[in-house]
Amino acid sequence: MILPSPSDAKPRSGIPLDFQDSKTLPPVLEYPNEKPSSPLSPPRYRSIRRPTTSITYLFSPLPSNSMLLAPPADVTEVHQRPYHISVSLNCFTPTSYITIIRKNSWDGELVGDFELGANVRNPGTLCLRGNEYPISELLTSQFNVFRTTWEWKVKSFGPDKPMMIFWDDYGGGGALSCYSTQDRDSSNLLAKFTPRTALRRQGQPLEPPKLLVTSVGHDLFDDILLSALVIERTRTAPS
Repeated sequence: MILPSPSDAKPRSGIPLDFQDSKTLPPVLEYPNEKPSSPLSPPRYRSIRRPTTSITYLFSPLPSNSMLLAPPADVTEVHQRPYHISVSLNCFTPTSYITIIRKNSWDGELVGDFELGANVRNPGTLCLRGNEYPISELLTSQFNVFRTTWEWKVKSFGPDKPMMIFWDDYGGGGALSCYSTQDRDSSNLLAKFTPRTALRRQGQPLEPPKLLVTSVGHDLFDDILLSALVIERTRTAPS
């Protein structure tokens, strides 16, 4: 995925782009002490109202290896706060990077983080809603000539079988589509991630990466965003 340089970035959502000053120490990764309002659903999702239509969120680059995911300024019906996404170095393993997702700004509420392993003994972990898992426990993939598919396990707080969401790249153009079932038709669409693939050209408007989330998809926004970031990280990593 190609991101424009910070100097090319312009705020698109009207939301202050608060970010960490280079002289400020990074915040300690702490999760809010939340109790689930349902044994089957993460507490964060229970308090979010669905918009009546799909909303396309834009990834805008920020300084200090970070970016903001927020809707365009002309979108009025927004019930989802923006996400601040940053990347930092693992000091013990300098070849490995940690992606951190927070609400609103660099020091906002922590959504989750993940680190893809630098070697076979450390294949990567993801922390979401205060619990850390091997990424292989949450994400599985199947590759073939015409389509690559991924299955993401939405962890619940109860003993019941967790939900699954399903990604694939069948649409082409580098886009990823997310569905609520394996049927993968438009009625089950939850989200669509579109990376920026066109090269920058002087005098031409920049097309940012996008994440379209349907009305129903807002029920699982955190999992959709985390899984999209992990998939994009793995499929664009140097082989």
